[in-house]
Amino acid sequence: MQSIFKTIVVTVSVFMLGVSLSACTREQQKKESNGEAVPVTVGRIRKIQDRETISVSGTISTPNSPASACFLVSGKVVSVGPREGEFVKKGQVLAAIDPTDYQLPLAAAKAQADQARVGYERAEDEFKRMKMLYDSKSLAPNDFQKYKAAYDSARQQYEQAVASEKLSRKHLTDGTLCAPTSGYIAKRSIEPGDSATPGRVAFEIVQMDPVEVNVGVPETDVRLVKVGQKADITIPALPGKSFQGTVRVINVSADPNTRTYMTRISVANREHELRVGMVAEATIRGDRTVTMVTLPGDAVVRDPQGATQVYVYYPDQKRVYTKRVEIGATANKDVEIKSGLSGNELIVLAGQAKLRNGLTAAVTEQR
Repeated sequence: MQSIFKTIVVTVSVFMLGVSLSACTREQQKKESNGEAVPVTVGRIRKIQDRETISVSGTISTPNSPASACFLVSGKVVSVGPREGEFVKKGQVLAAIDPTDYQLPLAAAKAQADQARVGYERAEDEFKRMKMLYDSKSLAPNDFQKYKAAYDSARQQYEQAVASEKLSRKHLTDGTLCAPTSGYIAKRSIEPGDSATPGRVAFEIVQMDPVEVNVGVPETDVRLVKVGQKADITIPALPGKSFQGTVRVINVSADPNTRTYMTRISVANREHELRVGMVAEATIRGDRTVTMVTLPGDAVVRDPQGATQVYVYYPDQKRVYTKRVEIGATANKDVEIKSGLSGNELIVLAGQAKLRNGLTAAVTEQR
């Protein structure tokens, strides 16, 4: 009996919920049929004169390849300084290896150089005295040649010992890794306790001002792009901000996969807001002035699939219906309408948030 009672309660609840939803739907339909219109502002497309633009997407990169910092000698790493994202100055210490293996050879080389210097100075002094005797015809040529050979040998040994000391000192100095240039640490590949080897990249340092936007210009538009043209740069990750750039280089060959021409746009980045890898939208301003058909940017909305569309008001029905449009470049707060409209339509410019396809609207026409 208890199970039957629960079944009856659930059935009645579901029935009442269905009745309630049905009543709400009928009420909404009744409101719409009774002409409860949504207030909107409508207007027509505008034709303006503006410079021809090319809109492309790309990513932020550095104008030069990262500078690599590598140890020139091997050893155990005992200290590592800056981490990724930190700024370093040229010559700043980045890391160091255990100096013991290079201090001992340096001490031995220095001692050998000191000993060779003493021998060289003694041989030089004796050579000078013998040369005076030789010049005065008081010393036989064969005897003089023996002193000269001893002097030359002592000098050579001393020079070799000095060179060995300098090399040992350089090895000790190379055990401290310094930044080859100023910039930001983009990659750190070494930690205390690691074994450093010559040529292994320990740090990568990048320059952040200026940066470049790398974009692919379609084959159909590349004729419109020239070095030196200005470009407006926006970053989706930095809403509300825009940057100015200049076209620096245009590749002479197209990417075989995309049929686009790599173009680099130089952008000042004094505040370091632009970071490597960010997605960027670039609008390159051409040299020609063209007529553009535009609407305020807020008039363009997107359907669930992401397609761009506008609401068109039909006075005879007093209703609005969506119509797909193709958009182009931006001009201040307006957006170019490349196709989809004839030019005579009344477009909803404000109030779209409460609209649905087919709703009645109470319009105020913008003049």
